[in-house]
Amino acid sequence: MLRRTVPGLLANRLGSAALSLSSFLIAMTWGGASPAAGQAIRTTVASAQLEGTTFPQWIEDLGYRTTRIYPLTLAASGCPFVDVDVSGIQVSLMLDTGTASGLVITTDAPPIPHRVEGREEALNPDGSHRGESVRISLDGISVLGQAFRNVAGTVADWKMFSSTPFNGTVGLDFFLDRRVTLDYRSRKVAAASSPLPEELDRKRYLSLKLVDPLKSQGHILYARARVNGREAIVYLDTGYNVSFISPDFAEGLTRVERPGKFKVFREGVPLELDGRKLILNELRESPINRGAGFDLPVALALGSDFLSRFIVTIDIRAKKLILALAE
Repeated sequence: MLRRTVPGLLANRLGSAALSLSSFLIAMTWGGASPAAGQAIRTTVASAQLEGTTFPQWIEDLGYRTTRIYPLTLAASGCPFVDVDVSGIQVSLMLDTGTASGLVITTDAPPIPHRVEGREEALNPDGSHRGESVRISLDGISVLGQAFRNVAGTVADWKMFSSTPFNGTVGLDFFLDRRVTLDYRSRKVAAASSPLPEELDRKRYLSLKLVDPLKSQGHILYARARVNGREAIVYLDTGYNVSFISPDFAEGLTRVERPGKFKVFREGVPLELDGRKLILNELRESPINRGAGFDLPVALALGSDFLSRFIVTIDIRAKKLILALAE
């Protein structure tokens, strides 16, 4: 008998295993970025009131040991992947800050020893059948230098998520007691259990307080900001390869129409974070179905095209997100 699940209505922790909304949206963003459709366009940061920061600089400023630095690889989509030991098998998995579940393995991954715990039917938002997944448990995995035992996960067909084969995703459930820093430009990722430094140079670093989402959304990233002059929430997701602005925040912004899946793009979008102003170009205009339960609407969904311009530090314990402009 299959258990039926609808994306976006799942309460997933490290000890559970169902498909997350973010994983389903990967199919939209990856599939929508095909050059043939005229959509190989990425959001750019036209200006930012920050000094640039190099790889050696942030290693020193953030207090990382060289033994806690690991390689980061980027897919053709621009999304980040890290090497993970899953039950003794080395697998490259997307480090996905938007997934509500800890671990998803796709059918494109190499064979991994596991125990089947049950099956689930995944549904599209309209209730139609999307596919089936298998709930599994594993003896253990190791993610960026830390081992976890008796881990729950999901196995599903990669075609349910993406137009391009990939091995799976690993989420922030594996970083609840340590911080992690991604440097897309230098292709490095760091993880450490030590607390963040109390003081960081404000000329280089933006410090954002994370807003707690509903428990059903897991450990994903929201922060307060000003977008186009209005108070709002922004959503940050390394599992998206492109970024979006809500039509509700697009008034008065330069409008560009293009052929393809997404028709309308916006230019010169003012974004204020931690008192500093950034200007973003090439933002797709699309409704953002995120942020239920907040006192403010979600104005932006910022993916890896935006985040790749920065050194991104996430500390779930301290409820902080630190951004530095990559040099």
